[in-house]
Formats: sequence, structure tokens, C-alpha cells
Amino acid sequence: MPREEVLLSLSELLGRPLRRCLAHVVLLAVLALATLAAAQTQPSPAWPGHGAMAAQWWPDPSGDAPLAAARGAFEAGQGRPADSSRILPLGGRAAVWFRVQLPAAAVATPAVLALPYAGVDLVEVFRPDGAGGWTVQRAGDSIAVAQWPLPYLHSAFPIVIRPGEAQPTYLRVRHSHAASLQWELTDAGSFREASKLWHLVLGACAGLTLLVIVISLANAAAWRDPIHLYYAIHVVLVGLSVMSLTGIAGEYLWPHQPWWNDIASVVVPMAALGWIGVLVRELVAERGKRLLSGVLLGHAAVSVLIAAGFLALGRHPLFPAPNVYALASEAFILGVLVWYTMRRPAVGAWVLAGLTLLVIGTLFPVLRNLGLLPVSFATQYGPQVAGVLEIPLVLVGLYCRSRERRDNSLRAQALSRIDPLTGVANHRVLLERLEQLLRRARRDPALGGALQVHVANLASIRHEYGREAAEAALVRAAECVAMEAADSDLVAREQGGDVMLVLHGMVARAQVTEAGRNIIARGLKFSGRLPPGVTLSLRVTAIHAPLPPGTAVSLLATLAQASAYLGRDLLRRSLLVIDPAAAAQPGRGRPRNA
Repeated sequence: MPREEVLLSLSELLGRPLRRCLAHVVLLAVLALATLAAAQTQPSPAWPGHGAMAAQWWPDPSGDAPLAAARGAFEAGQGRPADSSRILPLGGRAAVWFRVQLPAAAVATPAVLALPYAGVDLVEVFRPDGAGGWTVQRAGDSIAVAQWPLPYLHSAFPIVIRPGEAQPTYLRVRHSHAASLQWELTDAGSFREASKLWHLVLGACAGLTLLVIVISLANAAAWRDPIHLYYAIHVVLVGLSVMSLTGIAGEYLWPHQPWWNDIASVVVPMAALGWIGVLVRELVAERGKRLLSGVLLGHAAVSVLIAAGFLALGRHPLFPAPNVYALASEAFILGVLVWYTMRRPAVGAWVLAGLTLLVIGTLFPVLRNLGLLPVSFATQYGPQVAGVLEIPLVLVGLYCRSRERRDNSLRAQALSRIDPLTGVANHRVLLERLEQLLRRARRDPALGGALQVHVANLASIRHEYGREAAEAALVRAAECVAMEAADSDLVAREQGGDVMLVLHGMVARAQVTEAGRNIIARGLKFSGRLPPGVTLSLRVTAIHAPLPPGTAVSLLATLAQASAYLGRDLLRRSLLVIDPAAAAQPGRGRPRNA
């Protein structure tokens, strides 16, 4: 089976399953988003939102103030009203203290006090122990998640609110950069229900990521297109970025590595940003823009250097600058995709839509990191929502690209074996099939025959009606020959321009004579391809079994010599059947008229 037929059958075999997988990906994305919305709006029966908590904050620039100093500052009136939209002066060694007055409870009520902001370096909660002392709970990226009081996506502290509790709760927060903070208090039951729903959402996103990786690897093998392998790596990096930013990676993938849990939320997204440049470069490389390819590879190299800087120096010294670089590089990549979409809209539009959503989703946490936006749902979960939407869109775009490449490859392979004017086999295929026929004829002399059809009035048609009419005459001649061919026969155009009919099976003189007469008669019929009143004057030379020994080239030369002899014939005959014996012994016989 020819290679192009193998590729076509393979793509047809995988086409329906791949389309079903794409439908499943879209369905999973919709379900994940619906569950995500449900988790975001999950009510807290006891204390919805902040409830009745009264909170104040006090800055500690040195970060060394003990609890007693913080209490004294609050009692001296230095505390400021807490506002979830305010950007707090964090960064370096600076810390911020909070004094929170929890709502009253009629009975002892288990509750969870949480800071829904994954990635905070250190959170300490000081609670009165009822005996005049204080209990301390600590969480944050500087501590292994497995050692948190409540291992979760973000810092969360299980507490019990007792009736008549008068002492406020104090909290100290340290972080690598300025940020806004928002505390939430829920009863333990509602927290567990919301936790299950969030883990369901994040698990669905992880399953979607794994499914797309498997589909991309299958596409890379089926289409023989490496861009699907590039995309699989992109999905892995985006998935790990989302997991590190939402805290699911710290809870399940590296709960015992606090250093990596802290640094992964900046290293992995930076690596993902650099890899997007490599992916886009692979996508647009076919357009032949070397400078553009170099700039995209340079972007990837800069991203790797920034990630290496984070690993070597930590996130504190480098944190602001990479966020500014991310904004500029994302704008550049979108510009490249717009340029590509203008040239290949069928593919570029899908990829542009997907990566635009991803850029928009990542824009919110970047602006939050720069202190321009407060903590909100968009800054917390924008990358996750954007990643879920981006994955199927880009996957469809790459599928369309590979299908176009496959179709173009099949056309190119077909052109290497088909005459572009007439649509029949070309001279290369003709020689191959004649050689095969001659080898078979050596074993069985009764096999094989060949006819050469020449358009005798082609020159006059070209002179009177032009080149297009002459080409139409050749196409019509090929049609006349093809109507006489059986399924096992070959119709081809030899390099001199004549049309050949190679007959397989047992071929006698009567058979090639009848075929030649039929071809000549068809040429005399009027056709819509030709100018009005014009018909073809076809000159046919034929040879039948037993074929003379020799090669395909020598057989074609014999037919060409006979065709030239027929063209000089004073009787203007149109059909000449070569005597195989005379052809086998040149000079001892002449071609015989049919």
C-alpha cells in the first residue's frame, strides 16, 4: 500500500475518536467551569464572608515585633480599619499584624479562619488559651504544607469559638511583596463541604490536563507533527502553573518541600511563559520569518534565565521585574499570533483565541503581584479558568493545522506520481509499471500490451486557438484513452507528451486493434472541452504479446519509432500495430497496418 494511502487510512481511523475526544475535552471544560462557579458561590451558613468580624491592622516594618508589642500598638490606637481592597506594605522583612474580634457564639462552635490567598510566605494565628496564655498556629509557604494545622490549598486554621469569648485574635502575616489580604471565617461543616467542591474542581482540571496530554501525544504520533509534542509540554507547564498558584500542588505534589512550594509559583509560570514562545515559534516557522523565530527563541532564553535567577536568588530580589517582563512578552506573543492569523485564519484564529484567554487570565495575578489589584476571584483563579478554556481551543487549532499539513503532503506526493495537466500517471510511474510488465512477460510471454496515442492535430489547434485549447486537447485525449482502460491497466503521459495505455493480462492483436480503433473514434467526437467544431485526430501505435525483450525505455523507443513512421505514411493511416517478431529483430520487418 502506498505511503499516502497508509497516512489517509490512519487519519480516517483516528479521526472519529479524536473528534470524540475533543468533544469530551470541551464537555469537561464546561463542567469544570460550572463546578468552579458553584464552589465560588458556596454559602457559609454561620458566617457568610467576613460575618461580624471587626478587624484592624498595624504595620511592622522590622518584622520583629512580638505579640506584646503588637497588642500594645493596637491598644494605643495605632491600628487601622482593615480593608480587603487595600494594598498592604509587605515585602522584605516587613510584616502586618491583624487584630480580629470573632463573632459571638451561643455554644462552642468549631470554625475555620482562612486566608484565601495561596502563596503567602508565613501566617501566624495567636489565640487565647483560656488560662491567660496564647496558642500559636503557623502556616504558609515557609512551612511544609504537611506541617500546617490544616493542610489545604491556602493558609487555614481550625479554631473553636467559645461562648463569651472576649479576647481578640491576633494574626501576623509576612509575604514577599505588597498585597491585599482578605480573611474568611466559616463553620467547620461548611468549610468541609466547600473543600470537597474545590477539590472536585481542581481534580477535574487535572483530569482534563492529563486527557489533553494523551490526545496531544496521540496526535504527534498519528500526524507525525512535532508541534503536538510541543503542545503537550505546554499543557504540562500550564497545568503545573495552575496547580502551584492554586495551592493544589503544595497539598498533594510536594507537601514536604517548603522551599520548592514557595518558589514553584514563580519558576513554573515563568518556564511556561518561555515555552509559549517556543510553541508559537514552531507554529509560525513555516512562514519563513527567521528574525521572528530568533526573537521568540530569545524570549524563551530570557524566561529560562529569569527562572534560574529565581532558583538562585529567591523570589524577593527579582519579583517585580519579571512581572513587567511577563506583560511585555505576552503582548508581543499576541501580536505574533495576530500576524499569523491574518495569513492562516483557519488555524491561527483558534490558537489566538485560546492564548488570548490564557493571557487575560494570567493578567490579573500579574497586576496583583505588582500591587495594582486587590485579591479577588479573578486574581486567585483567573489562570485556572483561562487554562480550562484555552486547552480545547488551541487543541482544535493544532488539529486543523495538522490536517492541512497532511492534505498538502498527500497532494505533493500525488504530484510526484501524477501528471498535473491530464491527471493521469506521469512518466516516472509509466517506466515503473512497464518494467514490472516486462518482468512478468519474461515468465509468461502471453501477457502485456501497450498503446501510444499521439494528437496529430495538436500543433494546428495550438496555432489557431492558443495554448489553453492545446492543453484542453491533451486532457481530452487522456479521457479518450482512460475510457478504454480496465481497472488493472495504466493510463500515463510520457515525457514527450503522448498518452500511453499499458494493458495487463493476456493481450492479443485483436484486442489492441479494437482498443486503438475505439480511442480514435472517441477523439472524433465533439467535446465541450474543445473549441466549437474541433475534434481530435489521434494517431495510435500499439504492440501486443509477446513483448520484445528489453527495458521500458527501449519499448517506448520502439513505439515512438513506429509513431514517427506512421506520421510519414502517405496513406495517412491512424492505427499501426507493431509485429512483435519484427520489433524483436529490428531491420527484418516493418510494422504492419491494422
